[in-house]
Amino acid sequence: MPVTGFRSIVFGLGVLLSLSVCALGRSDAPAAKPGFVVLCPYAWMPQFAAYIKFRSADFDARCVAVEDITATGPGVDAPERIKRFLYREWREHNLRYALLVGDASTFPVRWMVLDRNTEPAFNYAFYACDLYYANLARADGSFDDWNAQKEGFHAGYFGEVRGEHFKVPPINYDNISYVPQIGVGRWPVSTPAELDAVIAKTLEWERLDHSGPPRVLLAHSGGWIDARAQVGALGDALAKIGWDTERQYWDGTPTKLSPASIKASILAGKDMVLHAGHGSDQVWDGTLGPAERDALAVATPAIFFSVGCGTAHFATEPPYNAYLDTAGFLHRGTDNGEVFKAEPPPPAPLQPGRFSSWGLGTRLVTMPRGGAIAYIGCNTGAQPCGMSLLEGFVRSIAGGSTRVGDAWKDAVAYYWKAEKLPDLVPTEDWYPPSIFFQGMKFMFYGDPTASIPRAPHK
Repeated sequence: MPVTGFRSIVFGLGVLLSLSVCALGRSDAPAAKPGFVVLCPYAWMPQFAAYIKFRSADFDARCVAVEDITATGPGVDAPERIKRFLYREWREHNLRYALLVGDASTFPVRWMVLDRNTEPAFNYAFYACDLYYANLARADGSFDDWNAQKEGFHAGYFGEVRGEHFKVPPINYDNISYVPQIGVGRWPVSTPAELDAVIAKTLEWERLDHSGPPRVLLAHSGGWIDARAQVGALGDALAKIGWDTERQYWDGTPTKLSPASIKASILAGKDMVLHAGHGSDQVWDGTLGPAERDALAVATPAIFFSVGCGTAHFATEPPYNAYLDTAGFLHRGTDNGEVFKAEPPPPAPLQPGRFSSWGLGTRLVTMPRGGAIAYIGCNTGAQPCGMSLLEGFVRSIAGGSTRVGDAWKDAVAYYWKAEKLPDLVPTEDWYPPSIFFQGMKFMFYGDPTASIPRAPHK
């Protein structure tokens, strides 16, 4: 589809940013519908013509070339320029949802920082964090740049969390406001073919007949804690609003839960799959592995949420893994013998494709058919406090949320309160800072405007 025009937007002190807009751009009049913006590489914009037209039935929807945002306008780097664009749209044009299109080699990543005790890494670690793009403003409505500390190397460290190595408060070292203003999701695609497939699958999801009772599978495999009571309460909450709930819990034997039983359940048809237990980048431990994942290519897609380690991994993890820094230098990482004698240089927002990696969640979302329509999970180590994110997600659905992006936004807001993040202080343990940045390391893959099935009215 040819680009039909450009809309000029004034940023800050008169800085003019020319934005490429997909067909059906919109006027500057106040939007009657909630705003939805797709941010993607310019070359991929034609692929969104039918998608934007479809979403325009419910949203003030448009597509913007990420290059036109990052090339000019205020901000210290590409992620901040994107965030300032989203902030302005939220303040002035009723923006409610944003879809980031591309993996870490294609769409800029903001890396948050933890003072993790790892001597070869000079006690710092970086993690991909899309919450940065959703948490736009402070309580007073002003822009939150996630960078309150700007002295020396701190100017390049965003969303700093301390308390593991440095025991002097605060844990929230960059004073981030944390709670999101908009629903943000990412399609972690790297090729036009992958993008076409995800667009088609998402459109198919929206056109499915969801008239019957929605179906959810609640799976609890062995984990750090026995969360069966918590998972059961979530199932009860969904059952009360008409969901057909199936529960498979690990009890120390393969009789109640196994990869075969999970695969069979999802293949039989599920709208949502909720998981608690151990995980890694490619598996739900004892529950769902590569063979079962591949078998789901013929299933009806579902919404997945996992409270398990690493299942939403999608990018390198500096400085442990190899990475490209903001000055353009390549690092082999501490896992490969590199030792940092000073604070590690921050990773560049875009990482070369050879540094890319894909976890279970990204593979399920990018399947041409089946798999996941949306996947929420942790991109690195998860802890028991992550159950509060799952609880907030289900509470939002039980309370009437009809879009996955709203339920995820509500989950983070619930987590902020339930885990009392403003009150956390360092202890001799490593756990308080991990509680704080738990929500920062969870990723949401999928369109935030994707529908959540609702039970039919009685």
